[in-house]
Amino acid sequence: MIYKRNPQLEQAREERRRLLALFDSAAGAQVLADLERRFETHLPVFQGKAGSYDPLDAMRRDAHREIFLVIRHQLELARQEATPTQHEQDA
Repeated sequence: MIYKRNPQLEQAREERRRLLALFDSAAGAQVLADLERRFETHLPVFQGKAGSYDPLDAMRRDAHREIFLVIRHQLELARQEATPTQHEQDA
C-alpha cells in the first residue's frame, strides 16, 4: 500500500528535529532548566493566601508552564522518532 505524503506531519517532525538539535545537549538542557527556573514553572499555579490569589498571575504562570510542557513533550517525541524501533532493526 502506498501512503500519501502528509505535509503537516512532515513539518511537525522537522520542528521536533530542530528542537532536539537545539536542546539535546548538556548546554541545551541547562538553558531549558534555567528558563524553567526563571519562569517558576515548578511552583503551583495558585499562589497566595488560602482563598485569595491573583487570577492574572495564575494565568501567566499556567501559560509559562504549558510552553515548557509542550517543549518537553516534543523533545520526547523527537527522541522516539530518532530511535529505531525493534521492527525497523529487524528489517
